[in-house]
Amino acid sequence: MNIISRYLLRALTQATLYVLFAFAALYAIFDLIEESENIGRGQFSAGTLFQYVAWRVPLYLYEIFPIAVLIGALIALTRLSSTSEYAVMRTAGVSMRRIIGVLCAFALGCALVNTAIGEWLMPLGNRTADNLAYNAMHGKSATVTKKGGLWLKSGNDMVQVNAMLPDNTLRGVMRYRLDDDFRLVALETAQTAQYTDDGLWRLNNVAATDFADERTTVRRAAAESWYSNINPQLLNVLIVNPHQMSITALGDYIKHLRDNKQRTVTYEVTRWRKIFYPFGALAMVLVALSFTPVIARHSSMGWRIFFGMCLGVGFHFIGRFFGFYAELFHLPPLLAGGLPMTLFILLAVTVTYWTQKQR
Repeated sequence: MNIISRYLLRALTQATLYVLFAFAALYAIFDLIEESENIGRGQFSAGTLFQYVAWRVPLYLYEIFPIAVLIGALIALTRLSSTSEYAVMRTAGVSMRRIIGVLCAFALGCALVNTAIGEWLMPLGNRTADNLAYNAMHGKSATVTKKGGLWLKSGNDMVQVNAMLPDNTLRGVMRYRLDDDFRLVALETAQTAQYTDDGLWRLNNVAATDFADERTTVRRAAAESWYSNINPQLLNVLIVNPHQMSITALGDYIKHLRDNKQRTVTYEVTRWRKIFYPFGALAMVLVALSFTPVIARHSSMGWRIFFGMCLGVGFHFIGRFFGFYAELFHLPPLLAGGLPMTLFILLAVTVTYWTQKQR
């Protein structure tokens, strides 16, 4: 890699990092304002609020990465153009193919970083933030495991739930009943649990083992009622939004829903969208290049940044729109998740080719 390529990459990286920091700070401020109303609920304090927002930073970075790449590339390339450095590069024999190659290498690097954030940092951060807020406000020991299971404490009972469905149905419930000396007195399992109008959980396909001093008994029941201070309102705090799940976790959850004859369209569209989403950086840098003049001594950078923000917001909402459209008209998940990004990349390539041909 020669000096010009390194110089371009450094300019692009610095501008993108500045934009990422600015947008992440803006998102954090909005979250601080929104969640500040929880201060005073249980043990939720100002310190808890700042910890909660800090753990959500990977989510901010993942969502704004393509927009930051677009605005950062617009800033970097327009700055090079306004100082005539871009014109000097072209005059010195640097071909447009070479510049596009550097931009594509930068975009693919950003795609890899964004994928890593979405697969590891974002799920970990969201899980930790939700647990932190839940425990602070409700004073219960609650943990979301790596694969999405829940551990909860209700009185002397320890409860494990393998999965929660959007209709608040619990699947794979295991209840450890402890006495006042915290000795195990019974172990109950249920295939599903549904919350009833009278404030009870209806356990289905129950198998229980009671441990007595002298003997152990096993019993089974088609259905049982269970009273607990755990309710859907509290559990909703721990439900992970599909847009905040990793691709691997979405795949496992889709398999679980299929095995139980549940609808999977929302999660399949989200998975395909997340697979294509990081490559939005490639389209963004090509669009930025298309709107970069060779010489721009007196042109303003403001309108380009404004255009970048509008395009980035439109890119974000079009992807969401196709997800709702797929559910409404039963489109194939791959088409609904991948078509917006594919069209966006094709549009960027077409515009880049047309603008360079006009110069």
